[in-house]
Amino acid sequence: MVVRSGTKAPAGETEFLAWATQFVNQVAGHPDLYHLEADRIQKLQTELSEFNGSISDAISARDAALAATRHKKTVRTRFDNDIRVAVRMIQANDQVSDESCEAAGVHVHKSTRTPVAVPSTSPVGFVMATDRLEHTLSYANSATPTRRARPAGVTGCEVYLFVGNDTPQSPSRYTFKMLSTRTPQRITFADEDAGKTANYLLRWVNTKGEVGPWSQIISATIPAV
Repeated sequence: MVVRSGTKAPAGETEFLAWATQFVNQVAGHPDLYHLEADRIQKLQTELSEFNGSISDAISARDAALAATRHKKTVRTRFDNDIRVAVRMIQANDQVSDESCEAAGVHVHKSTRTPVAVPSTSPVGFVMATDRLEHTLSYANSATPTRRARPAGVTGCEVYLFVGNDTPQSPSRYTFKMLSTRTPQRITFADEDAGKTANYLLRWVNTKGEVGPWSQIISATIPAV
């Protein structure tokens, strides 16, 4: 009688699956060569199928967890930005009392507040196609076009957008896209927008929510590839 030494299964999951699949398929395909009971072979086949399924479930769960984490970070970033904008608007508004600020957890500046002027200038913008279905929007103040600094008292730049095959002149046809607080700003589009023209209108908004004049219309084709 030949005594065989023990066979050690591979430790790595991918290697183990390949080895186990080969083993079970070989034994099940040639039961007369291995002298194993049919019930035992059936059990091995069932467990192989379950193991394959568990790997797929684990991969799906991992991918879902990664997607959920990315989504959480995106939501947090947007939420944090919007809260900061709201806080700055509250801090700059003379009609909000110090007591109300403190009740909302907003830091109270003890110094005398300087009245914020309504923006009198408009942004000047430039759009570059940087990737498929993506634009990068850069802007500056029309009074200081070579500098990135916003006008005094300005919270950010309101970005309005119209996507289509024409260029409307009326701001009423444009849809609010975002309040941008930094430049450059990445803008992404849906698949169905590929090849269309994206038209932008910009204007400054101060810490009291008052807006300035519109910019010139900025138009650029949305990259399809």
